[in-house]
Amino acid sequence: MKLQNRPLFFGALIAAVIVFLALFGPSLAPHDPMATNRSFVYAGVSYGGPPLRALPPLTSPEFPLGHDRISRDVLSRLLWAVRPTLLLCGMAAVLRMLIGVGVGLLIGAFGSRLAGLVDLLLSLSGAIPSLLLAMAVVLFRPNAAGLPLFLVALTALGWIPTAVLVQNRVRLIMRSPFIESAVAVGQRRWGIFTRHVMPQIWPLVPLLLASELSAVTLLIAELGYLGLYLGGAFIYADYVSDFGPPDFLIPQQSRPELGQMLSDFFGQLNRTPWEPIFAGVLVVLMLIGWTLLSEGLRRELDVTRPGLWRRWRARRSPPSR
Repeated sequence: MKLQNRPLFFGALIAAVIVFLALFGPSLAPHDPMATNRSFVYAGVSYGGPPLRALPPLTSPEFPLGHDRISRDVLSRLLWAVRPTLLLCGMAAVLRMLIGVGVGLLIGAFGSRLAGLVDLLLSLSGAIPSLLLAMAVVLFRPNAAGLPLFLVALTALGWIPTAVLVQNRVRLIMRSPFIESAVAVGQRRWGIFTRHVMPQIWPLVPLLLASELSAVTLLIAELGYLGLYLGGAFIYADYVSDFGPPDFLIPQQSRPELGQMLSDFFGQLNRTPWEPIFAGVLVVLMLIGWTLLSEGLRRELDVTRPGLWRRWRARRSPPSR
């Protein structure tokens, strides 16, 4: 069978893999993501936290992706990191979509006077990069950088392009001839909105959600690379001698999250460059999946293309006489 919509197929496949890792990744993790394996010996060589060297990938079958710089299993940390990252992306994307769709519907159908305000906010969002605005929101209260603050940072002004898209779509529908016919026969404005406008807006929701997931994932990765991530940290201390103060004091992330694993890239470059590389590959895979899914849904909803749903309906419909 020939695939008519390859972006939808491969995007849905990658999205299913990401969701599977988020649901079952912690159960599949071979080790505790927080456990340190000091003085790990393999093939007669000692690995561990400083001052010993870190275990590189593809060295030991017990730790196929190696250790991070304080000797924690990288594979287990990656499997644990997908769930909080996807939850954060999902909540922020749904929030951005709900606000954007709600504002776009209200302005497009009932509030033409507020359209100028939305256009002003759209120009403002184009002038202020979303990364800088998110950084400003998080750094405004750095000691309280929890989930609510991150949601505000990821949502601020991110809903405006969705609102403009929905608003323009609603305006286009309201100018259609069948809307004029509905007005002529005496239908009320709310009835026209619910019967004729909303059914043409709902199919856009999956496309908008996939697009928002891609944008939020990229923003989380950028914030993590700059050292702004969800979760705490601790100080790792190790000794070379038996007496005196610690010889190594390393600020280290606690519970894994993909944005968190991308932080301090240059600090890990000399010792364990593979940890942020593996996390970056997983983030890129998520971005590719969401982007392909969004493009596939756009093609599926395009009435000029033979979409999967329309082909299925055509096969089930009785032949015309």
